[in-house]
Amino acid sequence: GSANWDTRSFRLNFELNVEVYDTALAGRLDAFMREKMSLRLTRETLAQRGLPVRLRDAGVRLLLPYL
Repeated sequence: GSANWDTRSFRLNFELNVEVYDTALAGRLDAFMREKMSLRLTRETLAQRGLPVRLRDAGVRLLLPYL
């Protein structure tokens, strides 16, 4: 995707782009993202997560604009 260069995107959506010149790092990042995107996340999968994981996810969700 691409980040939009406007005040709303910077302040409210916290959009960011990163350029990677190291081909080895770029390859590892690409493989990592492709692996994550290949896994299907379903409601059943989410419901099976334990309480500590759900609490962690809820806490991170609150902090997402700042991460």
